[in-house]
This record gives sequence, structure tokens and C-alpha cells, in this order.
Amino acid sequence: RNKARVSTRNMAMSRQKKLDKMDVIELAAEKPKPEFNFRYGRTPGKMLFETHDLVIGYGEPLSKPLNFYMERGQKIALVGTNGIGKTTLLKSMLGLIPSLSGSCDQGENLQIGYFEQEVKGDNKNTCIEELWQEFPSYSQYEIRSALAKCGLTTKHIESQVRVLSGGEQAKVRLCKLVNRDTNILVLDEPTNHLDVDAKDELKKALKEYRGSLLLICHEPEFYQDVVNEVWDMSKWTTKVL
Repeated sequence: RNKARVSTRNMAMSRQKKLDKMDVIELAAEKPKPEFNFRYGRTPGKMLFETHDLVIGYGEPLSKPLNFYMERGQKIALVGTNGIGKTTLLKSMLGLIPSLSGSCDQGENLQIGYFEQEVKGDNKNTCIEELWQEFPSYSQYEIRSALAKCGLTTKHIESQVRVLSGGEQAKVRLCKLVNRDTNILVLDEPTNHLDVDAKDELKKALKEYRGSLLLICHEPEFYQDVVNEVWDMSKWTTKVL
């Protein structure tokens, strides 16, 4: 406004020149480093999952009849291109969606920690509310500490989950898993959207985890020294690749 007014123009321009010469001081962004430590619960039975001619899909079959067995101690990467039924297989094994035919038995004393690839829906909860629903006995301090430990800033913690980036939402979901006792982790592309620090920390935590693991992942550099077996879904699918 002062630049436009004749009487104050010279003063305003002189001030502008001084400002232009000043160095801009950027405040360091608050970026806490995440820490993930998965808690191991009770020991499950030897058999975790066993399928009997399991055929998965929605209307149309996505797989041949599957007969496989997963036992305690196995850490498995489920690999293959997108769209061939990896997520559908996990959801069918967990009983979240019906199979087209056949069945999947779950073992005894399973404490399953399931990480969904994408969570649909318009979630208006803040991160604090989201975690409080899962852990109602926690104090506000414990909730905030748990979220901060997973690499979320104060601003993220007080925001609604739906406005966060994909990586920040993934950290909220991981926060729920690390604060619960589990003996098998079923993780559907947990590295999607994660930054390098979070990915490295997740890899370290999975290597140290004493339970079993079933992991969908497209990054061999992430899973190859975490798992002890790789199952290739492209051998089981009915989709023409």
C-alpha cells in the first residue's frame, strides 16, 4: 500500500531493498525419527494357516484351488504384480471376505496384527481419537507419546487422519500394531508411501520380531533379508499376465 502512495513510496522502496538483502532464516522442520518395536504376545500353535482347495476372488476366480500350510516361525514374502489377488488372498485367509470355494483354517492362540494397504472411507477422527478408540485405557500423554514415537509431529497428531499424507496415515496404522501384542503380522504393502527413515526402521523392527510374518511387498531390497521364504502369487493366479 505504501509503495503505491506517492508520499510514502520512497520510504517503502528503501525498506523493500533492505528486506531483499536479508538472509531468510528457515526454522528446522520438526521431523522426529520413527521407532517401531513390535510386541510379541503368547506363543501360538504350530499351524497358523492351512488352506483346503481355497479359491479366492470376487465373482470370478482369481486363483487356482490353493493348498498350503503356514507354520509358526515362518516369515514369508508374497510377491507378484498388482491385480493378481495378493490382497484378496490375505483377506480371505483372515476371514474378512468370503472365498469362492474351499476353506482356510486358522491355528490356535493367534494374535494377528493386520496392516491394510489402504483404508477407505472418510475418517473424521483425529490421530489422537483414532488411537484412543483402540486403546481406551491410555492417558492422553501415552497416546501422544505413542504417536510421536512412530514419527508423527504434534501438528500431525492433532490433525484428522484423512488430511494426512499416505506415509503419515501408514505411521498411524503402524502405531496401532506396535502397541498391541501379536504373534503373527500380516502386512499388505506396508512400505508404500513411507519415507526412507521409516522404511529402514520398519525393516529393522521386522528382522527383530519374534513372531511370524506374512508380507506383501514389491521391493526385494526391503524383504530379502527379513523373510525366510518367498511365495510367488503369479504361479497361483488364474489371471492372464
